[in-house]
Amino acid sequence: MAESSDPAPTVIVARRVRSGCEDEFKAWHRRIRAAASAHPGYLNSELQPPDSAHPDEWVTVYSFADADRLNEWLSSEERSRIEAEAGDILDGPAREQRVATLRTAPEPVTVVFSQRVAADGGAAFGSLYADVERKLEAFPGFLGSELLLPVAGIQDDHVIVASFASRSDLDRWLGSDQRSAWLEDAAGLIEGDRTINVVGGFGGWFPAAGRDREGPKRWKQAAAVLLALFPVSLLITAIRSEVAPDMNMVLAVFIANVLGVAALSFVLMPLVTKWLAGWLSR
Repeated sequence: MAESSDPAPTVIVARRVRSGCEDEFKAWHRRIRAAASAHPGYLNSELQPPDSAHPDEWVTVYSFADADRLNEWLSSEERSRIEAEAGDILDGPAREQRVATLRTAPEPVTVVFSQRVAADGGAAFGSLYADVERKLEAFPGFLGSELLLPVAGIQDDHVIVASFASRSDLDRWLGSDQRSAWLEDAAGLIEGDRTINVVGGFGGWFPAAGRDREGPKRWKQAAAVLLALFPVSLLITAIRSEVAPDMNMVLAVFIANVLGVAALSFVLMPLVTKWLAGWLSR
């Protein structure tokens, strides 16, 4: 996996395996990873077995040098053929989360926002983004942001990547009136729920150890946090939709952020980093 701050497209594929087929799945997965590793632009991949962060799912994290090479692999006949061979092993279709490019600066915490924008709302959303970016330039700790437009076959959403000097700077902005106003202005342009993932600068969640002064590789930090964050976000959204389906959107997003950060900081991340300690240190 690339260690620089250059863009490196990442795909996370989650699969459910039929009971009793785990050994068959591992053998099949070795074949598909070997095929991916021979494809131009391949950087690395990791397989994570089910745990409390993603129960009943085997998760593969792929990384390629650029979006074109990634797209070529995902749409290749070889991949389709190998995927078809797993039909009797898997329980339902795989889930894929893809971002066309992801750039993290050397030290910051980086947050990724994904939202599906209405077909006729792209220009208006771009204008709102430009406005909030101008206002962010005066926000303490803000380092920069980028709007990634949809890329056919790779990324369907409008993705915003924003970097802050520290986790506390990010948290202050997430709870700020400035962000609340942005959410209200953009609400009419968004179709469905937003997705938020933190992908860098995790502070005390991933302390350095021994002679490894920098701690785990950033992409491994991102994968570990995502494995913990996704089920928490899903659970919070499901409970909120059931208990308070008509809750104001800004309040709902704020409460979800508070609960999600608390669950990660005080419960899940200590467990996840303990379970993945060997993998994170490699």
